[in-house]
Amino acid sequence: MRAVVLDEAGRPALADVPEPKGNGKLVRVLASGLCGSDVEKIGAAPPGTVLGHEVTGELPDGRRVALVHHLPCGRCERCRAGHESTCEEFQAATIEPGGFAERVRARAWIEIPTPISDAIASFAEPLACVLRAVERVPRGRVLVVGCGFIGNLFVQVLRRRGDDVYGLDPRKERLELARVKAPRKEVGAAVLAAPGGADEAARRLVPGGTLVVFASGGPLDLDLVYRRELHVVGSRSGTPHHLLAAVNLLPDLDPLPTTVLPLEKFAEGLEAYTSGDALKVVFTP
Repeated sequence: MRAVVLDEAGRPALADVPEPKGNGKLVRVLASGLCGSDVEKIGAAPPGTVLGHEVTGELPDGRRVALVHHLPCGRCERCRAGHESTCEEFQAATIEPGGFAERVRARAWIEIPTPISDAIASFAEPLACVLRAVERVPRGRVLVVGCGFIGNLFVQVLRRRGDDVYGLDPRKERLELARVKAPRKEVGAAVLAAPGGADEAARRLVPGGTLVVFASGGPLDLDLVYRRELHVVGSRSGTPHHLLAAVNLLPDLDPLPTTVLPLEKFAEGLEAYTSGDALKVVFTP
């Protein structure tokens, strides 16, 4: 089968690879979204790696599903405390070899009952991560730092919750897409949805405010955290529970510009994503 594989230099290239064997069901990939974490692994992950975890697939019986990326055990102290992404079992991959392939082996999934497109269905995994993070965001006046694809998901989820949402992004068109207000007032909470901006977000928080770190925020002035008694909390990944909620929410979201390309145009899609020309890129086999 065909897959986008990291070569010896760590660069992605289309190649023929063996069909995956082992645990789980064989799933035909219908669409797989490109995530910032995929981009971070290019040049860093071992040769032979197949990236991609935002996957819409088709089971052998014809059911269309969103694949679960990682599975927490649900029993350990970390899981019971609500920190499932730090569970030891969570680290094991549940999609083999990766979503940028024609077929994968998968251990868990959520059925997609609604008539949304395959590309939009691949939003379920990142939306699940956002839903889990939003649980850590106090209600009220919230600043979203970075209004790319993930930031726009945050804006929509927070707005549906009833929050007063503000945004920061160097690209004016992304702020306009998100329909957010400039942060002229102090906010009670901020979400880092893109690399950088931690200090700027922290400076805009009210004393005792909360900074939710969903992406690498760069340097953070701990003296500011100390003097203003700020709360800083991280959130990474989602759980099957949140994936189910995401699948049910997807049909109600406002549409976001999406570039859909075949696997053989992976390099073109990667360039569009990393340059910022495309808000979201989804590949189809």
